[in-house]
Amino acid sequence: MAQQQAYLQELYKELEELNALYDFPSKLGHQEETQGYLEAFDELGAMLDGKLPLDLKRAVFLVENAYFNNQGNYQDFENQIDNFADLTKQFIQQQGWDMENPMTPLVALHKMFADTVMIEGQGTEDNLIHYPITYDPEDYRGIKDLTKLFVSKLLATGTGQCYSMPQLYLILAEELGGQAWLTYAPQHSFVKFKDANNNWHNLELTNGHLASESFLMASGYVNAETIQSGMYMDTLSLKETIASKLVDLAYGYGYKYGYDPIMMNMLDKALEVHPVNPSGLMLKANYYTAQTDYIYALKGRKDQAFQQDLRAMEVFHKRNEFYSRIDQLGYQTMPPEAYEAWLQSLENYKAEQESGSQILKMERTLKKN
Repeated sequence: MAQQQAYLQELYKELEELNALYDFPSKLGHQEETQGYLEAFDELGAMLDGKLPLDLKRAVFLVENAYFNNQGNYQDFENQIDNFADLTKQFIQQQGWDMENPMTPLVALHKMFADTVMIEGQGTEDNLIHYPITYDPEDYRGIKDLTKLFVSKLLATGTGQCYSMPQLYLILAEELGGQAWLTYAPQHSFVKFKDANNNWHNLELTNGHLASESFLMASGYVNAETIQSGMYMDTLSLKETIASKLVDLAYGYGYKYGYDPIMMNMLDKALEVHPVNPSGLMLKANYYTAQTDYIYALKGRKDQAFQQDLRAMEVFHKRNEFYSRIDQLGYQTMPPEAYEAWLQSLENYKAEQESGSQILKMERTLKKN
């Protein structure tokens, strides 16, 4: 038996060494470092497989807690969400709005995100001023500091961007019984919801206003293919939104530890559920590009040695096929300067709008009879 185990261990080592010639070395042997990511992957995968309930609040916590090496406390995170939800309920009550109206939580949350709100004290309690959540332009893509994108950072500082604001809004909407959906635009995400007349509205949380479809498509990076495929301007189901958190988990894993097959497994699982997730597609494309370069480097950067290796060429062709697929979906890389110009147009758009006129019309329908 001992002889057989030794043989199997030696065989496994040889296979691992062989695979390492064609893919990045796995970090499964360093579980003390990656444990948080592996556990989060298991739980998110169980949600997507129907073994656990779909839970966006839990999914957001898992992704952020993995980055913090499992040092977070879910109860503390829940308490922060509960406190925000309770304040919103108090605001709804003092406004005399009907909590049974499905629009009430959505409009109330817009006020809590976009305006300074006075929450009246009860009995001997002092009034509480709730300040709006503001856009944080510094490192808005989380390049230098990934935690700039976290919902926990938003809750702690009251500042966020187009990544964390919609996620917090959706978590709170679910807590309060409202229904809203995550939607993607190039390098951007926002919230969609329906009004009482079944009309769709786009809530742009970075400037606190409703935005037209034409404005959100004005960047020049939304085309017929991306709309037809559902990549942009379409609503994500809750399951697809959870899959997007698995993409975020993969990105965070790569951000901390670099590329390895575990990251690819995360992306494959996410794209199985949401095949047109733009971030997931680009992460996988980047992985194939880096993998091809990794093999090429191991071949001494010699074209002939690379081209005569069937497995190396298989990875190369897989990379090209994947980029071709992305091109067919209509995806175009949006340069940072183009996105920043579009962000600035959000402020100009806000200044041109009647101050919350559409939201004010909605508010008038929320009073209890």
